[in-house]
Amino acid sequence: MTTVELYYSDTCSNCHTLRALLIETLPKTMKFKEINISYPEGQCRASELGIMSVPTVAIDGEIVFVGRASREEILKEISLRK
Repeated sequence: MTTVELYYSDTCSNCHTLRALLIETLPKTMKFKEINISYPEGQCRASELGIMSVPTVAIDGEIVFVGRASREEILKEISLRK
């Protein structure tokens, strides 16, 4: 199963916007994980992938978006994973 991870911060408005877009767009066949970098566990996972800013989206451990992404960009990236 494909896993989509959103790395975010509570204080980031772009993160919340992207989260809502991902929830609307991702098919139910994909696992969606939210990783808050405000906590040590999230910071640890983000540093493993070399994430330096939020929002960041990784699919199966590969960073695909840093910053905002459009619905079209998300759908294109998803279609590459099917």
